[in-house]
Amino acid sequence: KKVVSSLERIARKSDEIFIGTDPDREGEAIAFFLYQLLKKTGKPIRRAVFYEVTPSALRKSIESAGELNLNLVHAQFARRILDRLIGYRVSPYLWKGLGKKGLSAGRVQSPALRLTVEREREIENFKQTSYYIAGAVLEKGGEQFRVYYPVSFENPAGAKEIEEKLRSCVFGVVSFEEKKEEVPPPRPFITSTLQSSANAILGMTAEKTQAIAQKLYETGYITYPRTDSYRMNQSKAKEFLSFIEQSFGKEYRGRLRKFRESSLSQGAHECIRPTSLTGGHPPGEAGKLYRLILSRTLASLMSDMRIRRRKAVVEARSPLLKKPLQLEGKGLSIAFDGWSRVYPADIKEEPLPHLSEGEVLKLIKTFVEERKTKPPPRYTEGSLIRKLEKLGIGRPSTYATILQTLKKRNYLRTRSRVLVPTEVAFEVVEYLLENFPLMMDYGFTAMMEEELDRVEGGEADWKEVVRKFFERVMRDVC
Repeated sequence: KKVVSSLERIARKSDEIFIGTDPDREGEAIAFFLYQLLKKTGKPIRRAVFYEVTPSALRKSIESAGELNLNLVHAQFARRILDRLIGYRVSPYLWKGLGKKGLSAGRVQSPALRLTVEREREIENFKQTSYYIAGAVLEKGGEQFRVYYPVSFENPAGAKEIEEKLRSCVFGVVSFEEKKEEVPPPRPFITSTLQSSANAILGMTAEKTQAIAQKLYETGYITYPRTDSYRMNQSKAKEFLSFIEQSFGKEYRGRLRKFRESSLSQGAHECIRPTSLTGGHPPGEAGKLYRLILSRTLASLMSDMRIRRRKAVVEARSPLLKKPLQLEGKGLSIAFDGWSRVYPADIKEEPLPHLSEGEVLKLIKTFVEERKTKPPPRYTEGSLIRKLEKLGIGRPSTYATILQTLKKRNYLRTRSRVLVPTEVAFEVVEYLLENFPLMMDYGFTAMMEEELDRVEGGEADWKEVVRKFFERVMRDVC
């Protein structure tokens, strides 16, 4: 009430009103309600849209200010009402069915919870097995490397038998090949990749990442942090490219790439990038997140990383063997670091020197390695967000909220950065799958998102979309 009264008072004293709320569905709906509130002042009202809080962006938005986008407003109405209708109607069934109050269900949170529960079941049902491989450590010119017999054994005795045969062998190179590969740079950040990378690299939760990113946006450091578009302003890209050339050299300068966009991405938005390279860095955790955004932005515009892959086939010969044994060695090295100069690359180097056919190698030792099959990993906040995005469930503005809700309801607990579903999560998912299977279906939930995007594009009536999906979800119980 205090804010509303203040806005009305200021509006009456003004000549013209510009509404500059966030450039997304929720922001447009707030703009709509502000318009309804302030139009009684009789002053001209226009909608100003900007994606970064900088003087130039604000001036441009005021110069080009226009009307409200009612399609965006209606898309928000549909999302909000559909979420509430489904959540408010389904949740009481949960309370009654499980005999527990305070539980909640929702068109996005419940399929997200299903993902974590199904993964946990996969882990519980996984039976770890061991297998064994034999190999040798060889040397050329002082450089040691490993070669492996290309058959694994369930019983260690089989690998041990091969290892014992290798002890008396002479090793010669049968073939050697080398290939060079170019590794393109990562895409600039969008909401989902920022949240998942900040979780993996900085250990930040999605909620914390989004809160800090919002502050960085409001204080003019970065562009709007709720986006699913990889597009970058061309003049800004040129500024960043010049910085790359001056800071690292001409060979590190790449180009502004055009990345394939999702058919549902909001084209008017940009990627998440710094607004400038001259404003300094904020302190503390905000600074850590800003530097991550800066390094990813620069990396996306830098030259390819070049790696060298090597493969050798080595033959082990001995008078004690009826026929030679063949072993394989693989190597990977970085020929040119490129974009990885500023952003970490998930590439592990493996030593393997340049070898020539017919060359004899020195045996250092033989070995048997025990390896174990691994269960699928539990979701982290980052990997769950990536999965939701891949399935088309949720939107940039909802990822952090979904995770926050699931933790607040005691459905998920965080342990060593991974998400572990609680006992009640299993009960909730089981109940909803049995009684509301359509709501829990990943494809159906993604289709709902697509329909909301059609409303946003002016291709569907929002009330019809709400009616259609609500009736389909509740058909079995209403």
